[in-house]
Amino acid sequence: MHEKDTTLTLSRSSTTLSLPDADILAAMREISGYLDITPDDFREIYQLAHAHVFDRLFTNLSARALLKKDLSALSPELSLTAAAEQMAKQHAHTLPVVDDTARVIGTISESNFLRPYGADTFFAMVFELRTHDEQFLHYCERTQVAAVMTVPPPILQLEDDLLAVAKGFHERDEQRLAVVDANQCLLGVVLRRDFLQRFHLQEVL
Repeated sequence: MHEKDTTLTLSRSSTTLSLPDADILAAMREISGYLDITPDDFREIYQLAHAHVFDRLFTNLSARALLKKDLSALSPELSLTAAAEQMAKQHAHTLPVVDDTARVIGTISESNFLRPYGADTFFAMVFELRTHDEQFLHYCERTQVAAVMTVPPPILQLEDDLLAVAKGFHERDEQRLAVVDANQCLLGVVLRRDFLQRFHLQEVL
């Protein structure tokens, strides 16, 4: 068989794989027995198989498939002290903020607590609090969630596809994204850890 210098480049969404003829031929040689197939035949089969795998794993995936029916949320009138207590009890790094009709109007995460003190991390805030601890406690008591929540909130629609979910986590440093209906009412959440574990993407996002 004649080896050509062409390469096979498969690209679907952000997945790209180059497969030179030399690699195709090497793979074919490892198959025991008689194999009546050319590199072009192998390339076509591989491309079709790749397309089928991609479609099976990703095309029909939406936020619905990753949805957790977790309606935990904060009221905008809560003090930051009460919000922190609720988040700690639920082991939640992020919670949506909803109004009295269950519409998602914002989100609260650890960064919302840190921002007023110019701190990017919890440890940076601890350093600041060495001399300002009373001031911080008073601030949390008198400040409502509505004053510091992230607006507009990062949200997903129930039928948002894989790329929309990935984009939501990529653009916002959030541990959970609220999933809403057409009226922006909370249906549940998609957790970052569930998304990463589902596709073994821990090293990507």
